[in-house]
Amino acid sequence: MSSSQQLDPELVPGRRSAGSARPSAARERILATAGRLFYGTGIRAVGVDRVIAESQVARMTFFRHFPTKDHLVVAFLESQADAGRTELLRVRDEEGPRAVLAWVADGVRTVPTSEGFRGCEFINTAAEFCDPSHPARRVVDRHRAWIRDRMSDALAELGHPTPRDTAELLLMLRTGAIVATSLEGLDDTGALERTWWSLVDVPGVDAPPIR
Repeated sequence: MSSSQQLDPELVPGRRSAGSARPSAARERILATAGRLFYGTGIRAVGVDRVIAESQVARMTFFRHFPTKDHLVVAFLESQADAGRTELLRVRDEEGPRAVLAWVADGVRTVPTSEGFRGCEFINTAAEFCDPSHPARRVVDRHRAWIRDRMSDALAELGHPTPRDTAELLLMLRTGAIVATSLEGLDDTGALERTWWSLVDVPGVDAPPIR
């Protein structure tokens, strides 16, 4: 499917078709297989035939759930974004605004220690799809904007004088750190953490350091 072609309105980012409302073991198996292959190998390097073979589903079953590869890519990214949003909202509700900022920053330290780390799936996807109008890029852009907005909300709640601009800086800092970690590794995150909190803990912010 070309980047200029439109997805079915029921399958655009953030929405699911009526037929997908009921859980499907085959659909989840396809998504899990695609996620493993897309993250480990790259989206463009993985064809539909390989996903079908490794998911052990019939072609008809695959295309019933995902009419095109772009539908599958969007579903993969949305599932990752949904998991991240759910966890961040839980942190916000249970621990407060400063914990939101700590959670986002902490990903630079904890995520690279996971087995098979290959960077951020959203950054990787943006690198593979340069057209900002591509459905995959729209999911990436919307998710990054959502994270930025939650950080901006947290900063505003803490009394930060420039929450929006600072949230943008923090997101750029995290993005750069993740990319650097995936390329060279990052054994010591102390400097990153000090820079992060120096942007947060400016005069007027009611936020004692987390320990």
